[in-house]
Amino acid sequence: MITHRIPDGVGEMPARRYIRRAWPLLPEREVRAAFARRDVKRNGARIAPVDVVRGGDELMLYINAAFSLDALFDDGHLLAVLKPQGLPVDVDRDGVGADTLLARLRAYNPDARLLHRLDAQTGGVLLAALDEDTYARGLAAFHDHQLRKVYRAVALGAFKSQAGELRDYLVKDAARATVRVVKQPGKGAKSITTRYRVLKPLGKGRSLIELEPVTGRTHQLRAHMAFYGHPLLGDDKYGDRADRAARLHLWCRLVEPLAGALEKYEGYRFEAPEPDWGKELADSPDRL
Repeated sequence: MITHRIPDGVGEMPARRYIRRAWPLLPEREVRAAFARRDVKRNGARIAPVDVVRGGDELMLYINAAFSLDALFDDGHLLAVLKPQGLPVDVDRDGVGADTLLARLRAYNPDARLLHRLDAQTGGVLLAALDEDTYARGLAAFHDHQLRKVYRAVALGAFKSQAGELRDYLVKDAARATVRVVKQPGKGAKSITTRYRVLKPLGKGRSLIELEPVTGRTHQLRAHMAFYGHPLLGDDKYGDRADRAARLHLWCRLVEPLAGALEKYEGYRFEAPEPDWGKELADSPDRL
């Protein structure tokens, strides 16, 4: 059973919509089944999916759910975890988010603090600090690009070159929560560099690629690849909504500290293989 108090300030919305936003990894069939059994309560009263909930309400969901954390490395100072695809790092702009990576981190270790972030739909390796010194050193390492990060992705379109380095500029649109790539420097534009390598074709104009963001800007990999005609499969923000993939195919496979602020961990490789996208595409080529 899940007991949850909706944070103050959250606006009115249907109960089902709130639950999907607050617990995005709950299977849809279980949410539907709970409502069908009348096993969702608001302030002690049973409710339907369309009934409105708001900040301050107490929700009870009679659903069996486990919110675990997959730790890849933990020496009491630095923590490497596997972030599931679809799990947001923190609450959204409206304060909604009962199940987030940060919540799971704090349940695992109350002292855990994020050193970087991944988009909600991106999975893979993420680092956190467990003490103040590691936190300060980790932030400095990310700021000064003293960590190598390697991603895997499925990209669309035929590549003219099998490997390369892309150099451009990124402009952030905070109001729309998006970015755009431009060729020339200008107001608000920050330089970006992305290395790519085509690993193998996956059929139907799709390729498994490896990406290395030399700079680490918001949405850099997604926007940069789309700018060059290679949107990532399932990217409905910068890609083609017609690709019909159910999720974004982007995964942080490796984080490797280099010489610098986290020199204690130089030579460590925090790694997690991406899902077997090739098999998924072969089994269901038109819809994942």
